[in-house]
Amino acid sequence: MNLPSTIVPHVLAYHEIDDQNSADVYCISPDIFMSHMWAAAHGAGQIKQSAHITFDDGHVSHMRWAVPILNELDVQGHFFIPTAWMESKHGYINWNDVRSIAEQGHRIGSHGATHIFLSACNPSQLEQEVRNSRLILEDKIGRAVTSISMPGGRWNETVIRACAVAGYEEVYTSEPGMYRTATVKNSVQLPAVIGRFAVRRKTSLRTIAAYLEGDLFAVSRLRGMYLFRQLAKRTIGDRGYQHIWSSLFRAMPG
Repeated sequence: MNLPSTIVPHVLAYHEIDDQNSADVYCISPDIFMSHMWAAAHGAGQIKQSAHITFDDGHVSHMRWAVPILNELDVQGHFFIPTAWMESKHGYINWNDVRSIAEQGHRIGSHGATHIFLSACNPSQLEQEVRNSRLILEDKIGRAVTSISMPGGRWNETVIRACAVAGYEEVYTSEPGMYRTATVKNSVQLPAVIGRFAVRRKTSLRTIAAYLEGDLFAVSRLRGMYLFRQLAKRTIGDRGYQHIWSSLFRAMPG
């Protein structure tokens, strides 16, 4: 992104875009997605420069709907790919698609290898997930990969350090409005940590516009909802929370 340190990026995170009814709370229709992108494309000055559109998981709808809409409105997308899912998981894009997305001017980042929560990994697993996924992506698309998004939004300082060692410059989380600049700690260049607002099926255009504009009330409300969910995770345990959430709202992992 290379934004000036005084500009806090307003980052949206999307998952599935489909014109069919879906039980997944993060699946939105192409028409709704178009309206969101229109709002992002027509923001003025600093707001437009700091709006950032990301996609997790590499769902086939990204090629069918997201990329054409982004191209039509001249909006750059940032696609985070779980490398082990490419050409092995039904409903997700393949390596030719990933290369095509990059060739059309969009950014490619890592979403880990297997989509395991990185905060739950042992040191060996963590290296495989962050370092190897980056190397695979760079080999497949023929260009540098310097960003990674956290599967399930889970991260901690151990994960951030592993990402630094693996060569990432940006780490994307699921905390709306959160932004921590890159810094040096104990002689290690730590990446910037950038929060995102994960868009859901019932998210209103008004909320999208307010978030992109950096409206303090909107950002505070969304952060409050995020922090409430974090409290629930600590209360019932991360695994129990994820099981309940997926059973109620998700048709696929986040």
